[in-house]
Amino acid sequence: MFYSKLALTNLKNNKKAYAPFILSMIFLVDVNVIMQILLNNDGMNTLPGADSAKSLFGFGSIVIMIFTVIFSLYTNSFLLKQRKKELGLYNILGMGKRELGKILFIESIMVSLFSIVMGIFTGIIFSKLSFLILKKMTGFGDGFTYSLNIMSLGYIILFFVGIFLLLYVINMIQLKLVNPLELLKGTQTGEKEPKVKWLTGILGIICIGAGYYMSVTIESPLKAISLFFIAILLVIFGTYALFMASSIMILKLLKRRKSYYYQPTHFIAISNMMYRMKQNAVGLASISILSTMVLVTLSTTGSLFFGMDNVIKNRNPYDISLIVPQDKVKEVETLFKTEAKKYDLSLKEVDHANLSDGLMVIKDKNHYNLLSKETKNLNDFSKSESLNFMTQDEYNRLEKAGLKLKDDEIALYSMNGKFEGELASFGDKDFKVKKVIDSITFIPTISGISNMLFVVVANPKVMEETIKALAPNDYADYLEIEPTVYANVTGENANELTYAKAMKNQLKEMGLTNSFSSAAIDREELQAFTGGFLFLGMILGLSFTLATGLIIYYKQISEGMQDEHRYDIMQKVGMSHQEVKQSIRGQIIMVFFFPILLATLHLAFAFPLMSNLLMLFGLSDKKLFMIICVIMVGIFLLIYLVMYAQTSKVYYRLVERKAI
Repeated sequence: MFYSKLALTNLKNNKKAYAPFILSMIFLVDVNVIMQILLNNDGMNTLPGADSAKSLFGFGSIVIMIFTVIFSLYTNSFLLKQRKKELGLYNILGMGKRELGKILFIESIMVSLFSIVMGIFTGIIFSKLSFLILKKMTGFGDGFTYSLNIMSLGYIILFFVGIFLLLYVINMIQLKLVNPLELLKGTQTGEKEPKVKWLTGILGIICIGAGYYMSVTIESPLKAISLFFIAILLVIFGTYALFMASSIMILKLLKRRKSYYYQPTHFIAISNMMYRMKQNAVGLASISILSTMVLVTLSTTGSLFFGMDNVIKNRNPYDISLIVPQDKVKEVETLFKTEAKKYDLSLKEVDHANLSDGLMVIKDKNHYNLLSKETKNLNDFSKSESLNFMTQDEYNRLEKAGLKLKDDEIALYSMNGKFEGELASFGDKDFKVKKVIDSITFIPTISGISNMLFVVVANPKVMEETIKALAPNDYADYLEIEPTVYANVTGENANELTYAKAMKNQLKEMGLTNSFSSAAIDREELQAFTGGFLFLGMILGLSFTLATGLIIYYKQISEGMQDEHRYDIMQKVGMSHQEVKQSIRGQIIMVFFFPILLATLHLAFAFPLMSNLLMLFGLSDKKLFMIICVIMVGIFLLIYLVMYAQTSKVYYRLVERKAI
């Protein structure tokens, strides 16, 4: 009973440190409950693209659980640091480490029980709200109903019991490794004046520069995928190294400027930061990385959600289309028309385009060679392009153009970037490029992992000879013409969706659905995907924002406790309240605004890389992506300012000595 009362008293006396820790743990329980309930909802299996939806939320659930463990360890380290002096005092007064362990164990049980119970209770409430938000964002139908999975709640409880047990074990290990005197000193233990680590700083700049270079020079979406995580790791490592080295270097430079340094406010602020910059650097780098993660996550998911019309337009140049054998063209065109009448719809531009089968080629300057089917070289795949041929008669018919080509002339369209040069070679066959086509209306403009190249030749004979030059051994596989039947639909959107689904079912019975594409079906599926993606981005964004806020809060508390005695002495010898405020304000501004500036810089350089990745989803509107990025930076900056203002008040109250 004695230990229980003592543990409860400790929690009350340390509420400034424990309250945000408990609230953060409740929030983490909430987030995990929401993700697990949505993931294991019975209605999830009834959705169109259920496997994709479950994979998306399964991935998000794993990310949240990993984040939960890492963040719990991080906040616990701050919490234990604030308790060291108190535990040291108990130890000096005669309480052994075994008794201290009992107190910590009881405290851990109290905190874990309260956090888990409140987290489960509030998580169930918020999961219902999240379910309604997700249903609205994704357009999931009536089959997506809310259900509470007791097994999922059991997993969450076991997961957090394991986390609190891990935190207790870590605390006990640290308690056993230090002597009572070190505990009693607690946060008063200072650091020696650090030296500038030039090698670390240079390495940090090199890593960040390499990550930036990868982002701004990547042209292929496939390369963006392969280099994405490498660039992230380089920037993360570089950020930590840069903060550890450059922050000390900047402070030392300011210290050398006597006119600046020997002023009361500047002198104290710089001296305070100088002697704890090692711990500051890690915290500030973490704030910068977390801020970058928030900005990148919300910017990309928000762009996909609000750019859905752009994606659908790029994927579907026509409302409905299908690749069919040549002998099925008329039959499918007739089917399009007859079925449309059943749903009070009218069709226009019912037609077909005759293109050759696609060949994967490698470009060397303006010379193209066939990519071997046996190749497994990722670098070759990243350089490869998809090549299709069509005759000038077919091009003129579809585009209503008057192109006239000789046998040794071609017109060429390159989807990812305009073709440059006057000559082009395919195998051992050379052509003059008579015209570079700016756009083609009858093909999707979505960028794949490879560039799409369309070559218009004079006649079928030239097409056959060119394909033979590219693939002399198996050219027969590529000679077949693959007509694409397409049409535009006018009428009610609901009828269009029903019509598209009916057409898909009928074509499936004919064995012709492999390449079926419908703007209406695409819209339904894309809304589900982008809505779920944005929802997941919001959950992750909130989690990372919470982490940022708590790191700032704990830094303010820990530094305030260290500085309380110093500022008290300074005020006793004549330093005014106004000078104290100015010194604190300068110190906080220097410490906490550099990370957000660096995070914004990271986002700016990540823009080209993220643009390439978004093109894989079909989003080509870079202007929209830029607007969303700017909006997210503005919103996050406001939130960051609120966190800065609120946590600064805690620091002020700790260090400012009341006037007599």
